[in-house]
Amino acid sequence: MRAETFLSMFRVLEGMLDKKYAGRENGSSSVVVRYLGDPESEPVRAQLDLCRELRNLLTHNADDEGNPVCEPSKAMLDTLYKIIEYVESPKPALIYATPGERVLRAHPGDPALEVMRRMEKHGFSHVPVLEKGGISGIFSMRGVFSYVLKHGGVGEDTRVRDFGELLEMNRPGGERFLLLPASATYHDVRDAFERASERDSRLAAVFITENGKLDEPLMGMLTPWDVLGEKGSPEERD
Repeated sequence: MRAETFLSMFRVLEGMLDKKYAGRENGSSSVVVRYLGDPESEPVRAQLDLCRELRNLLTHNADDEGNPVCEPSKAMLDTLYKIIEYVESPKPALIYATPGERVLRAHPGDPALEVMRRMEKHGFSHVPVLEKGGISGIFSMRGVFSYVLKHGGVGEDTRVRDFGELLEMNRPGGERFLLLPASATYHDVRDAFERASERDSRLAAVFITENGKLDEPLMGMLTPWDVLGEKGSPEERD
């Protein structure tokens, strides 16, 4: 019966998700519900939620003889199989990143006030400073605050380069940033943010370049929200 096959495959999926979230706090009784609230599930979220509903129908409903009230179609079995394949395969972090060409950025000669206005308009607290095809630093609101305390303000003639050491990545007392190569997976980035959180060390963003080096073009940027935020988590009905 396809119903038995479907339920067996669903248990395989649950086992995979149990391993995926092993050791992590989970307020939900269902790992499937947790995965539905994970940004990683977005490409298969609608299909997985449908499979979850079907699994509940098969598990909790039956006729007087104990037979399931419906039979999954071959298309539903194929859908569940593809979901299992998706969960099994590591996802490139770049899938979840803001593409490099869309990242708000600055250049050393840009007027600092203009960059600050763009940051406020678009809701950014930090932007990469690009120079000679690579990343030369980070212009951040925390850096602006430190600059104002030291110099009394930011003038119309102040350029991004004038912030000097305040642009340095991972400077003492500043926010932390991480460079990863294009081969990095979603889990690499997620683990980096989670480890930083466990150490009470704020990791503000992850930048991706071809080989994880500063002198390479920016390919993408991820913030904690991109991999830790729960988007569209369905109401648990298991």
